[in-house]
Amino acid sequence: MSNKIKFWVREYRHPQIGIIIAACDEDLLGETLKKGTLDIYVSPNFYGGKLVDSDELMVILRKADSLNLIGEHVVKIAEDIGLIHSEAKIFFRGKDGRKIPHAQMIKMKF
Repeated sequence: MSNKIKFWVREYRHPQIGIIIAACDEDLLGETLKKGTLDIYVSPNFYGGKLVDSDELMVILRKADSLNLIGEHVVKIAEDIGLIHSEAKIFFRGKDGRKIPHAQMIKMKF
């Protein structure tokens, strides 16, 4: 993957859950995606923390206890490093009609 592709990443810390990472492909921030009658807004308040390249993104994703990801490239990176299963995603439609994956991950601690 090219390092020219950028991602918006925001980190949250929760006392019981741990590190929660919300990340999206750069071009999706502020977009509204659709799945039937369901809309999802890729909120700058939730996803728009800092802009990173793919190398930095991989480091950030690996330290997460929970992930919330939207975008073809961010989800692919999470799949490639073993954090998201290829069948564990749903798809929304962008305003241009393309399919946009959404995936979540939670590490179970016992």
